[in-house]
Amino acid sequence: MLLKTLFSKVATGLGYFLIFGVALYALAYFLPGYQPGFLTNKPLGNLFWRTVFFTHVGLGAVALSLGPFQFSRQLRQRRVGLHRRLGKLYVFSILVASVAAFCAAWFASTGWVAAVGFAGLATAWFYTTFRAYRAIRQGQIRSHQEWMFRSYAATLSAVTLRIILPVELAVFHLPFSMAYPIVAWLCWIPNLVFVEWWLSRRNRANTAGVVWNG
Repeated sequence: MLLKTLFSKVATGLGYFLIFGVALYALAYFLPGYQPGFLTNKPLGNLFWRTVFFTHVGLGAVALSLGPFQFSRQLRQRRVGLHRRLGKLYVFSILVASVAAFCAAWFASTGWVAAVGFAGLATAWFYTTFRAYRAIRQGQIRSHQEWMFRSYAATLSAVTLRIILPVELAVFHLPFSMAYPIVAWLCWIPNLVFVEWWLSRRNRANTAGVVWNG
C-alpha cells in the first residue's frame, strides 16, 4: 500500500511537471527575439499564419494549465464558483484555440499527412470541449465530466507530442520529415483511446457496485 501511494505521488508530480513545463515552454514563444528552430520553416511573414499560430499556442497553454485545477475534487467541492469561472475560461480558450489550430494545421511543412493529423486533432479538441460545455448547460453532470476527460486528453496532446517526437528523433533516428507526420497522429489518438478504455472500465465498476449493493 505504501509503495502504491508513493508511486501515485511520484506519477502525479511528474504529470504536473510535464503539464506546467510544456505550458511555460509554449508561452516562451511570446518572448521578444525568441525564435526556436521549429519556426525556421514557417511562413513568419504571413499575418494570417502568425495570428492563428500564436492564438493557438497562447490559449492552448492556458487550457493546459487549467486542467489540473478543474479535475481537483477539493476545488469542485469547496470553491464551486471558482471551478465554474475557470471552466468557462477553459472552454473559451479551447473553442478559440482549436479553430486557430485547424487553420494553422494546413501550413504543416512536412506535407498533407501531418496537416490532416493536426486538423483532426483540432476537430476532436473542439468537439469534445463543446460536448462537455453543452452537457453542463443541460445539467448532465456525469456526461459533462466524461466529455471533459476526453477534452483534456486532446489538450494533453501538447505533452505527448513533446515526449514522442524526441524519442522518434533521438532513439529511432527518424528524419524530421518522417517523424513529424507520425507524431501528428500519435500525439492525440492514443490519448483518446486510453480515456475511452478508462471510462468504460470505470463505468463497468460503478455498475457492478450498484448491482452488488442492491
